[in-house]
Amino acid sequence: MEQFLLNLLKTSLLGALAILLMLVSKPIWRERYRAKARCWLWLALAAFLLFPVDFSVKDAPVQAAPPQDYTLFVGTDKTTIQSTDHLFGDMAEKSGQTSTQVRDSIIARPVTDPAQKATRYIPVTTILFYGYLAGAAAFLLCQGVSYVRFRRTVRRWRSGVTRGDYRALLQDTARSLNVTAPEMFVCEAISTPAVTGLFRPTLLLPHEGYDLNDLCYILRHELCHLKRRDMLLKLVLLAANAMHWFNPVVYLMLRQADEDIELACDSAATDGLDRAERAAYSRTLLAAVQSHVRALPATTCFGGTVERLKRRITNVLGAQKKRGLGVVALVLALTLTAGCAVGWGERGRKHSDPFDGSRYNPVFVTGNAELTIGKNFRPLYYVSDESGTYFRLSREGGVNTVTMIYDGEEMSFSPMESVTLTQENFDGTLLPDLDALRSDNKTAWRAQLPDNFDDHDPDAAPNLAFLLKQEDGTLYLCIGYHFDGGDAFPGDTDRIRWIYRLEKGDDTLYPSMDDYAAACVAELKKGTMSYCTSEDGNYASQVAEDTVADVRVTQLEMGDSLGNLSPDGTVLELWYFQYEMKPTNENGAELAPIGGQEVTDDGYLNENWTHYLTVLHYTSGEKTGYQVIGTSMSNDGLWYNGCGYGVDLKYYLHDFYVDYAGLDLPKMFIPNLLNDTATDGYGRANQCEAQLVAGDGYYYYYVPITAWARSSDAEFWYSRYDTGSYFSVKKLSQSLADAKAEWESIGAKAEKTDTGWRFVTNEGMSNTVITLFDAPDNTCYEVEIHWSFDGSTAENEWGWNRDRAVEGEAEVLRAMVKRFTVTAAIQSTQNDADSALDAALKQLGDTSGEVTLSLSVNGTDSNIYDGSTVTNRAYFARNLSESLVWREANDSAAPSAQNRILLITADGGVLTFCESQPMHLWLTTPDGAAYCFKTDSYDELSIVDGDGRTLYNMMRLWYDEAEYDALLRDVKPQPKSLSWQEAAQHWADAYYGAHTKAASGSSFKYTWVKALITPAEDATKAMREWGEIDENTYCFTVEVQFTPESETALYYAMAGNTVECTDPSAPKDAYEFYRCCTIQLGSDGLWHGVMLGTGW
Repeated sequence: MEQFLLNLLKTSLLGALAILLMLVSKPIWRERYRAKARCWLWLALAAFLLFPVDFSVKDAPVQAAPPQDYTLFVGTDKTTIQSTDHLFGDMAEKSGQTSTQVRDSIIARPVTDPAQKATRYIPVTTILFYGYLAGAAAFLLCQGVSYVRFRRTVRRWRSGVTRGDYRALLQDTARSLNVTAPEMFVCEAISTPAVTGLFRPTLLLPHEGYDLNDLCYILRHELCHLKRRDMLLKLVLLAANAMHWFNPVVYLMLRQADEDIELACDSAATDGLDRAERAAYSRTLLAAVQSHVRALPATTCFGGTVERLKRRITNVLGAQKKRGLGVVALVLALTLTAGCAVGWGERGRKHSDPFDGSRYNPVFVTGNAELTIGKNFRPLYYVSDESGTYFRLSREGGVNTVTMIYDGEEMSFSPMESVTLTQENFDGTLLPDLDALRSDNKTAWRAQLPDNFDDHDPDAAPNLAFLLKQEDGTLYLCIGYHFDGGDAFPGDTDRIRWIYRLEKGDDTLYPSMDDYAAACVAELKKGTMSYCTSEDGNYASQVAEDTVADVRVTQLEMGDSLGNLSPDGTVLELWYFQYEMKPTNENGAELAPIGGQEVTDDGYLNENWTHYLTVLHYTSGEKTGYQVIGTSMSNDGLWYNGCGYGVDLKYYLHDFYVDYAGLDLPKMFIPNLLNDTATDGYGRANQCEAQLVAGDGYYYYYVPITAWARSSDAEFWYSRYDTGSYFSVKKLSQSLADAKAEWESIGAKAEKTDTGWRFVTNEGMSNTVITLFDAPDNTCYEVEIHWSFDGSTAENEWGWNRDRAVEGEAEVLRAMVKRFTVTAAIQSTQNDADSALDAALKQLGDTSGEVTLSLSVNGTDSNIYDGSTVTNRAYFARNLSESLVWREANDSAAPSAQNRILLITADGGVLTFCESQPMHLWLTTPDGAAYCFKTDSYDELSIVDGDGRTLYNMMRLWYDEAEYDALLRDVKPQPKSLSWQEAAQHWADAYYGAHTKAASGSSFKYTWVKALITPAEDATKAMREWGEIDENTYCFTVEVQFTPESETALYYAMAGNTVECTDPSAPKDAYEFYRCCTIQLGSDGLWHGVMLGTGW
């Protein structure tokens, strides 16, 4: 909406400049250039105005700052209530609160009508957009009404032409101009001849009193309008006028274009006429003088005002003018150049509106330690790159919002409204940094939430935020508290508690992760490092700060990936990155490693910290490469938002990206299943880390990651401490209403919850609670929790008591029920995909199962071959299942119009490999589920190190072998009627000719083959003597001359005696090799050939 208005404004201003330039220079180009050229110019300018797009070049030299989008303040509940505090006096007296507290508690309640709350703040952009649409609609309505009224008048007053000579003249004139003659009527309601209608044009005459000569000129003029399609041009101009109805210069363009259309039509009508005929045409024009002319859509008029007719007659009788196409091109080029050179640049946009949905990492600047309030507010008392707290600046529903994301939770400051910083509203008395920020501020926004905390509460959440955009473009976020009154501060007081500098995440796209590592190394070399040395016999007693002599990477590898969450063409990846640094150490001091550090023999210090890099890998589309969107560092595993992910790396990628992209999806891990006030039975706050369980795909809940176990055959969780506490889920076939009625029929009392009904069936020492949840298919879920006490007070040697432990378990069970959520879909992880891939690859490795392969060339399928009997099947299957490392990709379907290999398993699963994405595998399971995987294991695929062999190459070889085996099986035995030499030659021709039948691109494809046999009598005699062949078997050698289609085909033909062919009759680039073969007359009466190899 905002971008459309900005582009519209830019287009309108540039178009207006071009129009004014044309109008100012009108006396020059009117005398020199034809009206037809000017019509082309108006058409081009109208087309330019009709497409308000930003075609400015990147980093355009003129960067116009767009106007700031203000939010209209319509009013809030608080505005009304503040002037009527006395209304709450009685309520305050009864409740023991102040009237201010009563007032604010009412303000904090949700309004009855949510839509009413959402319309308090209306962005000016929204008002302008809908105002613009209303104006355009009004313009089109006015034009439409005028045209409809004109057509009605014409239909009412028109009548057929009675004069046959008029009709004959119309046909003759139309034929001479090579146009279709329109219908012609007489309409007394008009004062000048006209043509109206775009699709079925009609020619109108005011009367039948025209002389035939005059009528001829009138008809030529109006038919020329049809031939030139002037009514279509008028509609394009009208559409441009409607889109820019607010621009008065566009109205001037329409007026001038209308005149130029008539001038161009006059020129076309008089083209080829002599001077006398032009004079007669001019006299006809004079007879059509009107006091005024009103332009109508899809309508042209012969007459005009006196001034306009003077110019038309001058045009008709004047000298021949230049075509002027060069001027048209020049004006358009200047307009487009200006459009490219002027843009709503990023500089202007960044300075005016940071609320673009971007994510910012906070860098702590300073804080007011004197304030006790909020000092323990967990999301802000410790903020760093590793803490996971970050901010998103967005515009939601037209309202500027700053959202703080922490520990999987969110807190929003909204609406952020423009404010001018002053000494009164941004006082630096208690925090001097505020004065410096105020003096350098360019733009500021402020949001204030209700005061609903105790003035001394160290855990109180803040309710005040200032966002500052400084002169140099830096963003600062000041967070604190606004006090409406209380014992600590006077009423209406602001106190800033924390100041952060907001840094936008690095959006650099690296060609490879090696490039990212190289950039990090280059940056580290510019800095310094610290290390410990020993002095006077005291180990690690001194800390040295030194420059960096060298940095080397010790680990850079991908840990895992997730491809079903980020946008199409991208994959989420987790990379491990480690490095070690060598100090300059000019004094040659011996480094003393501490705290897990190691010093290498060549003087490098390794901290043994792993940098976990969260990467958005762009695999296809307009851009490809690696963008690092998150970094963390640890020496004890991967942690995020207070949760340890261990080996569950896909869960981490899911949870991180849900936060990063602001997705409305449940997290896989949450840091605290319980609220901060819950205890574990020992009086200690119980922060319980929990993991998501997705149930049957239509519900989820969270279970603690420790102390609870699941039954293997049911949704049943029980305490590992054998206390009898449990949590279970059942899917009932009844509806929610029927299940509720059944429980009530046995005397259970129903309690309404937000999502269903709760029944407490046992309470006291033994407790059972049933909660019913509505399911999406008119059924319901029954969630049951149970815990019981035995009254024991005994403690074990560690102070553990069963009943106190059960108290904590009861809190956990209630929290699990509270987190139970019925949903339409649960975001899956790669577990299902991995299982599907494992099952498919297992099918390939099962040599008893059939495997078929098909090649599709440019979208056209070829033959299907059995890949089960291929000699190298085990090698191919082992490579796919064991040697290659797979990760899920996010390419939903293999390109259809490309070269593809389809591999079909025995159970109907299909694996697809595509030449254009040679490291991808697309899997369709027998039940129709579809997945995509990718491998980067080039080394495992290579025959020679670094040969660049891809997954597609390997699968194509499997297909080629299956095809070649099938072609060799098609070689038929030779009939007994042939001599053994003839049979051997025919067999050799067929056997080696199979290479020419292979598909193009095959590893065994020859484009030309010639086989020449030579009897091997000595070999025949020797092998018979050795008993290796019988009397019906003969030995012979074959000289095979061939031309391989590719280097690959030549590679697979190399067997020790393959050389370049020296036969002059062979084609250029031919090769030759020799093979030893036998041919045997079998019991079936046919000659059977066998290829033995390169030797006997």
